Amino acid sequence: MTNIYSFFGLPDPNEGTLENKSKMSNQSEPIINKQTSEVEVLLSEKFHDLGEKKWQEWSRSRMAPPRVAIRYVEPDKLHRLPIHGITQRLMGGDMVVVDIRNLKHMKAQQDACRRELGNMSDRLGAPIFSLDSEETLLLVPGAGAVVDTTTHHLGIDENV
Repeated sequence: MTNIYSFFGLPDPNEGTLENKSKMSNQSEPIINKQTSEVEVLLSEKFHDLGEKKWQEWSRSRMAPPRVAIRYVEPDKLHRLPIHGITQRLMGGDMVVVDIRNLKHMKAQQDACRRELGNMSDRLGAPIFSLDSEETLLLVPGAGAVVDTTTHHLGIDENV
C-alpha cells in the first residue's frame, strides 16, 4: 500500500522508526512525550519543507526531464505567426495555444492568422480547438496528445 510520501516521490520518514505500524494503527491517540525537545524532534522527522533547496534538487535528480510542454504563441510585431516553429513544436508533441486577442481591432489580420493555422492543420492532420467564443484563443494539440471532445479532457496518450 502506498502512502503520501511515495505519492509525491519523497522518502518515507517513518521507515526508519522502530515502532511497528500495526501497533501504531491500533492506538487511538499518538503517544507524545511532554518534553518540548522530544516533540520538536518527532515533528522534524515527520514533515518535509518542500520549499527547501535540498528537496528541489532531490526531486530534480529523480525525475526525468519533461518530454512535452504547452507553448503559448502570440503574433509578432508584424502581426504574423511563426508557423514553421509551431509546426516543429507540434511534431515534437507539444500543445500550442495561439492567442490572437491582441489583434481585436484588425479583423482581417485575425482571419489571416486563422487561415495560416488552418492550412498548417490540414498539412499535419491536427485539429484546432477554440478556447473562447470569439475564436481568438486557439489550441492545437501536438503529436501523441489526446483531446476527448465528449468529456473535454486534455492529456497525453499513455500508449505512446
